[in-house]
Amino acid sequence: MADQLDWGSEASEPVKPKRRVPVWAWFCGGGCVLMFVTFIVASVAVVSCVKEMADPDTQWKELEKVVAVETRPEGEIFGMKIPFQNLRVISIQQGLTKVDFMIAGGAQAQELRSQFLDPSAEMNLGPMLGNLGRYEPEEIVLNVQGRELRGLRFLTQKPDGEGVALENTQDEEPAELEPVEAVKLAMRQSTVALDISPEGGTKTVILQYSRMGSLEKIDDDEVIEFLAHFKLGSGN
Repeated sequence: MADQLDWGSEASEPVKPKRRVPVWAWFCGGGCVLMFVTFIVASVAVVSCVKEMADPDTQWKELEKVVAVETRPEGEIFGMKIPFQNLRVISIQQGLTKVDFMIAGGAQAQELRSQFLDPSAEMNLGPMLGNLGRYEPEEIVLNVQGRELRGLRFLTQKPDGEGVALENTQDEEPAELEPVEAVKLAMRQSTVALDISPEGGTKTVILQYSRMGSLEKIDDDEVIEFLAHFKLGSGN
């Protein structure tokens, strides 16, 4: 006779509230598609990695190794070390805004700088991924806490119409969207990438400040306001 299924404590556990934005969706767009694919493969293979990814204390400790945190900004934090690479991604989710800290060493350090800060670097993944690429790149230099930080402002999709950037008009909460629609929303981003590597440090740290579902260019002041939570120039 087949064993009876024991639903145990799972049946009595309260239903967990939905995340406003699916965590996995944040790894799409803005040059992170390959990281997203790697993340999915690694998560299936290594359960412990998933647990570490969702543990806020672990992620804040990892971030504080390279960037001094004055006050922790609001939002959910998650991240992981990319398997087989000297690269870690830590993200802070604030509604439809996400901030990625990409931390690299060794050979990946210069590759990371080139990928995100070189305006001539091409990234066009074709219609299968919504013509995801880098459009209207603009080199910028932000003066933050006495440092001149080099960066790049760009869009991940072509603006609609004659250069008019349309905002996200979804009525549903992102967590309620079908997976395909959530990915499309995540791929449509306005982004500012900034080199915030600590002076004299051994790691390259690229901050990617993105607004999901929007092609409205992000103001410098918005990024500078977020960086007020950190003390730049210190770290390892």
